[in-house]
Amino acid sequence: MDKVRFGLVGVGDIVKEFHLPVMSVNPRLVVQAACSANPDSVQRIARQFNIPKTYTDFNQLAHDAEIDAVLVSAPNNLHAPVSIQMLQSGKHVLCEKPMAMTAAEAGKMLAAAEAANRNLVIAYPWRHDLDVHWLRSVIKSGRLGKVFKLRGHAIILGDPPSENNWRCNPQISGGGVVMDLGVHVIDTISYLFGDALRPLKVTAQAGNHFAPSQVEDTATIFIEYQDGISAVIECGWHHNFQNSPHGAIEVFGTEGYARTFPTEFIGLVDGVRGHYRPFLHPERPHIDASMYAAQIDSFVDCIVSGKAPACSALQGVRDMRVVDAVYRSAREGHPVVMEEY
Repeated sequence: MDKVRFGLVGVGDIVKEFHLPVMSVNPRLVVQAACSANPDSVQRIARQFNIPKTYTDFNQLAHDAEIDAVLVSAPNNLHAPVSIQMLQSGKHVLCEKPMAMTAAEAGKMLAAAEAANRNLVIAYPWRHDLDVHWLRSVIKSGRLGKVFKLRGHAIILGDPPSENNWRCNPQISGGGVVMDLGVHVIDTISYLFGDALRPLKVTAQAGNHFAPSQVEDTATIFIEYQDGISAVIECGWHHNFQNSPHGAIEVFGTEGYARTFPTEFIGLVDGVRGHYRPFLHPERPHIDASMYAAQIDSFVDCIVSGKAPACSALQGVRDMRVVDAVYRSAREGHPVVMEEY
């Protein structure tokens, strides 16, 4: 295969601002087609990025024999049906998070990928961030001692979705800030432990405090994992204060402490205990295009050389099982035991 030929389903902000800028300069692929229900939007992005084909019906894209792989970045309610059709049409799929509206939908996507013998990878960009890689290596090194607690931040102060945004329609989004931001932290915690950390119990509270909406703009999640590890995840849109930038994770151990954004380590280095900032990149923006570039390279590697995906479809299903438990706990007002993960 000379170059992987890509199609896009969805041409929203994340595609325009992050995916397409790195895809358009990647020598290993070519963006051959774009699809959106909005003809003006798809024509505009095609002109901006020199995309030769445009569609307003994803069924047409599915039947395009000149497309090898598809980036699915449509609203959440389309992730499962679009991904399944693309897989059944013989295309590899990189699907934006959250994988689906529910774990049941995600399971159908996984089954479709296995039946078609095609890659289905879930786009969690923090798995490709340099500072997150550093934090994962610190945990793996044992320098923190026994990890017993994590804190994850999924709060944004500016640019929350407006009332008429699809993210605020539960029939389209499946939920609010947990689906939009909290799922990133749920997945990153799993990644930090090599996807081997099993959640046992989930307790959550969720509410709508800042703007009229049918979905939650605030949630607090408490997850109990195996080996006595627990995590608190704070989620929010519209909030007036955030302890740390969205995506930051703090890790507490018996011998040390480490975190991202800003990257810090407290513990022993060469036998001396101190407070270090070993991996700061002050010139980098908080959400760095480099992690999107690494993400698309990793996906191309899956297609071309059979490399294991950064976030497999199975892990995507597991993340959605935790999300299901979050919403169930918030709705029913009691902890949810994770019987399946």
